[in-house]
Amino acid sequence: MKVEILGNVQDAGVPHLECDCDVCEAARKDARKGKRVASILLKENSDNDSVRYLVDATPDVRYQIKGDYLDGVFISHGQLGHITGLLDFGEEGCDKNSLPVYVTDKTRNFIERNDPYRLLVDKGNVELMDFNDGETLDLQGAEIEAREAEHSRLNTDTTSFMIKGPEKTLFYMSDIHAWTDETLESVKEADIAIVDGTFWNEEEIDRYEEVPHPVMKETMHKTEDWDTEIYFTHLNHTNPALRPDSEERQEIKERGFGVVEEGQEFEI
Repeated sequence: MKVEILGNVQDAGVPHLECDCDVCEAARKDARKGKRVASILLKENSDNDSVRYLVDATPDVRYQIKGDYLDGVFISHGQLGHITGLLDFGEEGCDKNSLPVYVTDKTRNFIERNDPYRLLVDKGNVELMDFNDGETLDLQGAEIEAREAEHSRLNTDTTSFMIKGPEKTLFYMSDIHAWTDETLESVKEADIAIVDGTFWNEEEIDRYEEVPHPVMKETMHKTEDWDTEIYFTHLNHTNPALRPDSEERQEIKERGFGVVEEGQEFEI
């Protein structure tokens, strides 16, 4: 089983609306310098008939996958970068027929009660499948388990995913507001972990208290002696670690961590 990185930045992407920093301005001038929102694809291999499961449907989904080659979608929670791409599977998009979408009870309730997501269910574009904390699903050659995570001010639950392949285990948790003992144990349990790296430090934006995330420096401090290969995703456009030649990126590398990049693959 392979895990392909489809994007590595925070919900609003790069370029970010109303930002004129050098990273965002460069991406406006040259689309090749843009960054897509954090998501992964689980696949048996690169063949067209391979099993293919999407984790999180981002606003960039039409650039990240071909909609006619999906066996299902796992939704981690209901914020901009993780659920709005479902709308591309509706009648204005590729008009899917009963695409399985795996959600918690609370996320199901949110989708079924709110337009335009409700219309995807009513018109048969998606079929909501229960996938709550502790439940598992066989992916033909691997297994995925839902694990509850912490994220504040949401109308849905937040789910992380433990993906168990024939050879390795990969833990994916792209977006949380704080570490818990349970989520740290999941990182330690896995061979590979891809985790929230939204901010480098708390001074990076002037409203950090409104949108808290565990900063990279804290995560590295908590986990740098562990055997797990740890990579960061979901970087905000302000995060200096987005720049490959930055001092922050060099520090990440020297301390034994990494930042995932679009197109990167992990074999498990």
